Amino acid sequence: MAAKAWRLALGIGAAYAVAGIVWILLSDTLLASLSADPGWLTTAQHYKGVFYVLATAAGLSGLVRAGYQRLLHEANLARNRELQALQWQEARFRQLHQSLGEVLWLATADGRQLIYLSPAFEALYGRPAADFEQDLDLWLGAVHPDDRARAMASNAQLQATGQSSCDYRICRPDGSVRWVSDRKRLIVDADGQASMIGGIAEDITTRIERDAARATNQAELARMVAERTAALQHMNAELDAFARTAAHDMKSPLQAIGGFSYLLRQRHAAALGANGQRMVAHIEQSTRHMATLVNDLLTLSRVSALTLHWADVDLAALGRELVADLRRQAPDRQVVFDAPAQLLLQCDGGLARSLLANLLGNAWKYTGRRPDAHIRLAAQHRGSVLEVCIEDNGVGFDAGTGDTLFKPFQRFHSDSEFTGTGIGLVTCQRIVHRHGGDIHIESTPGVGTVVRFTLQATSAVPDTQADTTSAAPGARDHRMPEAKPLPTAALVDMA
Repeated sequence: MAAKAWRLALGIGAAYAVAGIVWILLSDTLLASLSADPGWLTTAQHYKGVFYVLATAAGLSGLVRAGYQRLLHEANLARNRELQALQWQEARFRQLHQSLGEVLWLATADGRQLIYLSPAFEALYGRPAADFEQDLDLWLGAVHPDDRARAMASNAQLQATGQSSCDYRICRPDGSVRWVSDRKRLIVDADGQASMIGGIAEDITTRIERDAARATNQAELARMVAERTAALQHMNAELDAFARTAAHDMKSPLQAIGGFSYLLRQRHAAALGANGQRMVAHIEQSTRHMATLVNDLLTLSRVSALTLHWADVDLAALGRELVADLRRQAPDRQVVFDAPAQLLLQCDGGLARSLLANLLGNAWKYTGRRPDAHIRLAAQHRGSVLEVCIEDNGVGFDAGTGDTLFKPFQRFHSDSEFTGTGIGLVTCQRIVHRHGGDIHIESTPGVGTVVRFTLQATSAVPDTQADTTSAAPGARDHRMPEAKPLPTAALVDMA
């Protein structure tokens, strides 16, 4: 508008200047053409300035009036357009607020007078908005008595920080109680002064009830899980106790059977004859197998019942000790055993011995038909734990049967091929799990087996060194290569 006024003023000034120049240049000629009387010309020359002023004043007055009317008309049009746009925006704003479930409100900066309150208020509070517009103290009266202190603290926080948020209950006239989430903020003007307060009140009753129901369900589920876990633990304890008792009670009869079979074979060999001696030998062999099974069952039951005594255990030294015992039992075998100089882990020493005795015993047994038998003990860090690997180049087993590998009494070779009870790997798994680790096995028939388990490491892993001190004279040092997956190995993950 100011630009248009300036353009109008410049136009009027230009018109005035042009009219003045034309009058100065042509006024004498114009007067001479009107009359040749010298007296009249003298009089006309005397008053021509007054005539010019009056004529231009009348012209300028008309121009100014026309320009003003034009500017006024344009201003009215612009104001009408702005008013229509404002009315349209206000209508859309009210439609939006009326369609929302939240209560939107505006109040003066001191909070004593409402400026705007959306229609959703009546649905939430259950009373007319006019009641609150006349008396804002009704708001605090509608708040649940137990929540009023928290609601008032929210108002104090608003004045201190410029914004606040609070969840509280309100009591409606019909006696029902609703949960409200009240969020408000101070609105400041261009000078940074608080001009009003704006807020949103949302009904969160459904969410509160849903959260309460979820918490109740979770508590009930936790109680049921605890009860069933306790029942399962009690049942497992009873089963372990039964296994220990049964295994212990079976020892005496087995010892008697074995002892009398031995005496029968020693003292009455002639009377028994060759066939009878074979039968007695079979009885002794079965008795030894049963005794081994009983001992394995006792070991398995003790794994679950024992209290762990954590200590730094050198698995490498323990492995060399166990392999030395195996060499003494089979001095004719030539087996290369690779192990680090030291391999410290945090574990229970007794259970660690049982674990390695089972795994190294299996590796020793299943490499019995290999003239170049290799057994390798190694480890590598995996995060905060150490993965221990025991690898052999024995007969291996069929990967298709790996899903039953850690089930009790499962055998993958017949007794005529390799003796065993089917309890050793179950015991190993339970030992590793009691230490919070995992165990899995890779194996390929005719290639070998790799057993990997994780325990807590306490030191770095030194370089691997071969143990050939007990090998037969002249035996070559058949070192196994660095840890590589066996060809077509199948993974049995027992996580």
